[in-house]
Amino acid sequence: MDEKIVENQGRINMYSFLSRLLVEEVDENLLDKIKNTPELLDLFPNTKEWEPFNTKPTKQLIDEELNVDYTTVFILNAYPYESVFMNDEGHINPTPTNPTLQFYLENGYEIDLNKTRVLSPDHIAIELEFMITLIKEQLTAYSINNQQEEKKYLELQKKFMENHLLQWAPIYLLAAKNMAETPFYHDVCQTALEFIMTDYEYILSQLEELENVS
Repeated sequence: MDEKIVENQGRINMYSFLSRLLVEEVDENLLDKIKNTPELLDLFPNTKEWEPFNTKPTKQLIDEELNVDYTTVFILNAYPYESVFMNDEGHINPTPTNPTLQFYLENGYEIDLNKTRVLSPDHIAIELEFMITLIKEQLTAYSINNQQEEKKYLELQKKFMENHLLQWAPIYLLAAKNMAETPFYHDVCQTALEFIMTDYEYILSQLEELENVS
């Protein structure tokens, strides 16, 4: 398969995986998948060495350790919303004035919050899902050799990163990581942080490559 398709499908898979981990508590199926998939388990270096992870039954681990930590970090203390970090009041902004929502709508992305547990469209998991939408559009353009459209969607990814995700997600993930009581959510935050930063560099490299071709 084409190397660029493989790379970008990998990006989509990673954004989807991280979005799922951050939007709500982990369930038994997902945790078992992580345990039994070496490529996923490698994203959890501290968790691999954590005794309860290796000794407790999956449901017990979730009920006694992971759900408690998720609630403490992501629901009670470190609110995963851009508006909390980017305005002086520190309030969640679910209104049409939310700049993240405006960015979505300007680029044809609609979200039904009733289908999720999030309170606002600038939740970190939704922002990661939006990146998936842009990558899929980029891949569609690439598949028909439309470099102008491909570049357009890469530039939108860059713009969204610079104007939104990179403005707050690294700070947020560092704070959440330091607050996490379990190695699992420590690893989730660290992996998400590293991936976002690495992916931004990838976007820049792809844009540079297209500039050199044109």
